[in-house]
Amino acid sequence: MFSILSMVVTLLMQAQVPPQRLLDPALKDPNPGDARMNQFDDPQGASWRVFSVDANPRGPIAITAVEEVRQQNPPSRYAVYAGNRELMPVDSFTLAAAVVDVNGKVKATQMLGAIRNLKPQQVQRREIPIRVTIVAPTDRIAFYVKELKSETGDFKAVDAEVAELILKVARRLRVP
Repeated sequence: MFSILSMVVTLLMQAQVPPQRLLDPALKDPNPGDARMNQFDDPQGASWRVFSVDANPRGPIAITAVEEVRQQNPPSRYAVYAGNRELMPVDSFTLAAAVVDVNGKVKATQMLGAIRNLKPQQVQRREIPIRVTIVAPTDRIAFYVKELKSETGDFKAVDAEVAELILKVARRLRVP
């Protein structure tokens, strides 16, 4: 009798209401604010205002997160998190911040200070105020790896290729 009663209680506990979906699976026109648009390929914190491009996709350095650090008095500062995804240390690398206009064209580029001796799986945060040009309210900031020196090889970004990557991402993340 006890086993039958415990089996009935177990079956009743398993009969639950199906879970509610938070996102509509039939959504045919996703916008950049939709959670599914930024699920896999963009770093954490990326938006239409600040984002990153991977100029060296097979390289050891990956930009893992970007953010706009708002201050009480303008202009804002921007932060980038770059990490070593290899199993060997990176001797040095340099990041760059590009100011992109509303059409996706690069207005100016500002270099961040070189980061040296990055250990495997280590992440560094760098913060930068943009001083090379006046940032308009519709301008955006794009981060990328400019130069890299490691035991696996050296890399230097080509400005024309980086401009194409920035244009592609800028078209996907449109200004609201």
